[in-house]
Amino acid sequence: MNAVILQQTAIRLSQQTKRWDRRLRLILSVIWLPRGLIVGLLIGITIAIIARLKPWLLPDQMALAAVSAVLVGGVGVLVAVWGWPRSETHNARFFDLRFDLKERVSTALELTGGLIPVPDMLAEHQLNDAVTAAGKVDVRAGLPFEVRIWELAMVLGLGATLIFLLLAPNSMADKLRSQRAMDNAINQQIQDLEQAIEAIEANDSLTPEEQAALTQPLEEAQDILSQPDISEQEAAAAMAEAAEQMNEMADGMSAEDEAAYQDAAQNLTQSQMTSDLAEALQEPDLSEAGDAMDDLADNMRQNELDQQAREDLAERLEQAADAIQETNPELAEKMRETAEALRQGDMEAAQEAAREAGELLREQEEAQENSPSAQAAQDAQEQLEESQREMAQADQNGEQQPSSEQQSQQSGDQQGEQQGQQQGNDQQGQQPGQQEGQQPGQDGEQAQPGEGEAESSEASESETEGQSAAASQADQSGQQANQQGAAQQIQQNQDAGGGADAGNSEGGAGNDDTAGVMNQSGPGEVENDADPSASGVIQEFNPEFDSSTIGGESTDVIDVGGTEPEGDEGETINQGEFSPNPEGESTLSYTGVYNEYRDIVSNALESGRIPLDQRDIIHDYFSSLDQ
Repeated sequence: MNAVILQQTAIRLSQQTKRWDRRLRLILSVIWLPRGLIVGLLIGITIAIIARLKPWLLPDQMALAAVSAVLVGGVGVLVAVWGWPRSETHNARFFDLRFDLKERVSTALELTGGLIPVPDMLAEHQLNDAVTAAGKVDVRAGLPFEVRIWELAMVLGLGATLIFLLLAPNSMADKLRSQRAMDNAINQQIQDLEQAIEAIEANDSLTPEEQAALTQPLEEAQDILSQPDISEQEAAAAMAEAAEQMNEMADGMSAEDEAAYQDAAQNLTQSQMTSDLAEALQEPDLSEAGDAMDDLADNMRQNELDQQAREDLAERLEQAADAIQETNPELAEKMRETAEALRQGDMEAAQEAAREAGELLREQEEAQENSPSAQAAQDAQEQLEESQREMAQADQNGEQQPSSEQQSQQSGDQQGEQQGQQQGNDQQGQQPGQQEGQQPGQDGEQAQPGEGEAESSEASESETEGQSAAASQADQSGQQANQQGAAQQIQQNQDAGGGADAGNSEGGAGNDDTAGVMNQSGPGEVENDADPSASGVIQEFNPEFDSSTIGGESTDVIDVGGTEPEGDEGETINQGEFSPNPEGESTLSYTGVYNEYRDIVSNALESGRIPLDQRDIIHDYFSSLDQ
């Protein structure tokens, strides 16, 4: 048989087989693409559900993962369909079976390839028959396109579900943002601690003992922050503890020196003349101890001490000198000089030695504060405090924020409640119990001393500011909520007004003129249903509402209601034991405890355990009390 004819026949059959293969792959693509999309959508939905059950992915990351799963499912199917290798012989046998060609095409290809030896005449007839049979094949009928509606519907349903899960608000996303912000802040704190440790170790002016003492708190804090799954509270506590230890070393005093001064203070506490000095050494505060030595010198000059008093004071100073001999021999020597002069009765020499000891203590305090160890501790403390502020800022930035719909609803509810309270106040102001100042029910308004026109003015200002704030936030939905809240509040205040009328009757309770005012959002006040402290918002202290009446007296008479019994019923029967304070006067004045409270708060602020963003509030509060 002619070789050219064989080659042409083989080419025709090969091309025909390739056309059938392309149509087959296209049909398979139509069938399997929806299935691949279904698998990808199911994976994406699973990712979205998991991200809603626990803080795992942010919304953009969740969307990227879900879309990637869908694309991988669809593209993966197309790649598998079109990229799966199939040989020409395999395709020929497949289509012979598919189109019922009785193995004509596969046999013809084997003949043209020389795989089957056959006479030329028989080969020519076989090839012509194969080409003719292949040309008569109805490809559309043999390889029809199949569209499965239920699979397409499933794709649409799963796609809509995935879109809903991606767009709906996710509370776990805010929690995850907070966690990641805190993790980033903690990692930054670990790096800052490492830099602080390296700076201390590279400081040649510090001795190895000082370097070890300074780096130990930083290394302990670094170890705690490096632990997995550390909480925000644990991290803040570790940083606060390290800052407190650095603050204790910022005066340049070692732990051994502190222990020695405290031992010396134990020997001075029992004497009234040395109590201030003992208190200063107990802290220890050398500058304050120096001032206490000066005061001791003045007391020795002012008080005429007998022999026994001088001997007792000298004995205590010598015991204190023995306690600090190793840590501060110069101060111990001055204390012994003072004690020796007291025993000899030379008060001028004793005073001079005490003043020299005080000056020495102040010089040592200044030298210690300017020492390399103190400077290094101060630098580390400042870095730790800055780290604490960054951590607190990261926590506030990562807090959960309400959606715009929730904000609008809250704004409308708050405005409705405020307007309802204001209208209720207007109606209460028209009640007879508040119109007539001489009626018995009116006396109930004088229950709080220091209130009156000033309180009414504050309430009016609070109402005006509450209206302005609410009006700036209201929208159409908020106005509807306002009308409902106002109607409910008016009804409640009308009921309260009835109670005020009852206060005019005999034995009735007086009407409180603050009704409907305490819930207003005035300066420095917070509504009960929107407490900023619950969301971590720090409110500045407003001196306008300070405790201005503490320690004052009121001339207002309080009427508690009821009637006074007449006759024998009005006599008081005294039974049991009563304290010797029949008039009810306070035995502990406000000024008597204020200094103690102020010292406690001052020590707490200096300890570093109070959050930095709350220290100013506490300071302003006690400053207002001191005015």
